[in-house]
Amino acid sequence: MPDETHKPPEPPNPHEPWSYGLFIPHDPRAVGIVRTTVRAILKAARLHCVVDTAELLVSELATNAYRYSKTDAYVSVDWVPHDLRVAVWDTGSGLPRRHSPTGEDEHGRGLGLVQACADAWGVQSHEGDPDSPGKAVWFSLGT
Repeated sequence: MPDETHKPPEPPNPHEPWSYGLFIPHDPRAVGIVRTTVRAILKAARLHCVVDTAELLVSELATNAYRYSKTDAYVSVDWVPHDLRVAVWDTGSGLPRRHSPTGEDEHGRGLGLVQACADAWGVQSHEGDPDSPGKAVWFSLGT
């Protein structure tokens, strides 16, 4: 009789929605953990076609959350057939805006990358919500 405890996991059903979430502390190491976690989730889901782009974009959003907020953040990775949506929630005040950096600027390119690489992106403000202030910056990638 085969040992069922060592059976490889079944591949995910590409027609079933799923969702993962990750609370991240306000710690500079968290951005690397977010990148690694999102990469692992997408590889396990066999969404290899979006792994590199999703990793780059979530890294930009998580970096912004760390830079412009002083509290923990939350990353959600949601899949519905043919659409991946990733959001980074933080409690920072104000809404992000795209900059037009010059060649020497070291910062200010993140949202430009998101706009250029994502199929869609946006900001969901929670400024007036006393229970959950802040915002979620999200992007989606079609597969």
